[in-house]
Amino acid sequence: MRDGSEQTIEPAGLPAIPVAQVEELRLAEPMAADRWRLGFLVCTTAGDELRTEQLRLHEEKLQVDTPLTGPAQLPLGAVSAVWFVPPATLPESARRDVEAAAASRARQDTLFIRKAGEWVRLEGVVKSLDDRRVMFSWQETEREVPLALTAALVLAGAQPPVVAREELAAVIGRDGSRLAGALRGWSAESAVVASPSLGEVNVPMWSVAVVDALWGRSVWVSALEPAAVKETGWLGASFPWRRDASVSGKPLTMRGRVFGRGIGVHARSSLAYALDGKFSLMSGVIGLDDVGGGLGDVEFVVRGDGKELLRAAMKSSDAPRPLRVDVRGVARLELLADFGRNEDTGDHADWAELRLVR
Repeated sequence: MRDGSEQTIEPAGLPAIPVAQVEELRLAEPMAADRWRLGFLVCTTAGDELRTEQLRLHEEKLQVDTPLTGPAQLPLGAVSAVWFVPPATLPESARRDVEAAAASRARQDTLFIRKAGEWVRLEGVVKSLDDRRVMFSWQETEREVPLALTAALVLAGAQPPVVAREELAAVIGRDGSRLAGALRGWSAESAVVASPSLGEVNVPMWSVAVVDALWGRSVWVSALEPAAVKETGWLGASFPWRRDASVSGKPLTMRGRVFGRGIGVHARSSLAYALDGKFSLMSGVIGLDDVGGGLGDVEFVVRGDGKELLRAAMKSSDAPRPLRVDVRGVARLELLADFGRNEDTGDHADWAELRLVR
């Protein structure tokens, strides 16, 4: 809830809970990003990430069919990129090239294809698209490219939504999809979302994993660059922190639960961030990663402008712990994972789903 409390309710009791009082509604765990293998991922300028097994371009609209939306038509002006393979399966350099192209608001469409074992980009105009091929005009020649040879398509002319992101919630599907919009209401059967991309959508509750009312006001800490980093192992050897992965490079995993976002570190680690007083709340989940082999023992410490805001001693045998810290007015935030009583053995510490809320 917005007041920091938690409630467990039956589906039939959902209509009695005012939408404005809810911070997060969790119905299930969404599919982890590394489990997605089939279908397509359609991204919009409003922040939607829709997974669909049907895809067709028709009359300036992209036709999709997802569990959250049902059959739907996305105006091309709302679509920023279409991924034909899971982004996580691409080399990091190729993935960043696609993301940079999508953020650049290019004047021409950009198709990323495999050539001579590498991913390269072609700039031109997409003529047609379905779930088997893309017809693409490049260097005044129209070419048919099988989707098996493509990584992603970035569309030119994508327009930012009229609605400010800060006003948007996110409905996360059980398949890992995300639909962004203003949350108008809910019942045991459905949630009503005013989507900048699709208009009003009745989302069936059976398809929903999480309703995140603070999504639009949030920033993932893993998306920020630390202002300072200090890492010191027990005997001098250090392990570099990882973005959206455990310090071992594997997915962030605690008690078998996989987290898509967060920071993986090894004691002793200190990451400092310049917040400049722009945020009010930090939330997430802390604990010891499963890869530590059950031997970890870590002190998690959060400091704001030198003042201790939270301290939690945790062992690998402890369940992951929700984190909620008031950071109003904090200019410099420090995340410290310190040695416990067992030196640094197995101290693979996770700051999972860590985000800052305005």
